[in-house]
Amino acid sequence: MIPARSTFALSVTLILSSLALLQCSSSSGNGGVGDVTCSSLSSSADYTQDAGTCYPDNDGITGGGFTVQLDVDDTGFTATDVDAGAKNIIATQNDAQITLTLTNTGTKPHGFTVACVSVCSVYPTLPSGCSPDACFPAGSTIAPIMPGASATVTFDTPTPDGLLYPFASGAPGDSNVPGLNDGQWSLM
Repeated sequence: MIPARSTFALSVTLILSSLALLQCSSSSGNGGVGDVTCSSLSSSADYTQDAGTCYPDNDGITGGGFTVQLDVDDTGFTATDVDAGAKNIIATQNDAQITLTLTNTGTKPHGFTVACVSVCSVYPTLPSGCSPDACFPAGSTIAPIMPGASATVTFDTPTPDGLLYPFASGAPGDSNVPGLNDGQWSLM
């Protein structure tokens, strides 16, 4: 039999430990002051906070320069450089400068576009003034190019990391080809 005094001490210890863990897991970059639940934010609201304040880095590494060589044909995308041989996958750091070259090895025009994503799965609470969505810049899009052609763009990746940003061809007629619509850009 456990004495009442030991049971009480154990209960108090468990309650205090639980509160400490709850506090650690419920605050974001600014200590919880002014935080809001990510899913309650409207994606069309006016956001004023700096991205670094909104989305603390998850792996402690940001930036750098990456050259991405990506071939596209009538069935999908293939990396031909750093991620050589990877089908429909690109992996880089967040807040990095990217030089992306798309080469069309197919028989029809194909392009490249990255969709916006919700940050809520990785950043469930955000300081007031932060967007619940993250997008690659408009300059990352490559309009459809003809077979045999290449196009190069340079841009910076978004700040929120730990997310998969979907990419696709975006060319008319490619929406029915799974391999041209299921690419994933992973920001670490």
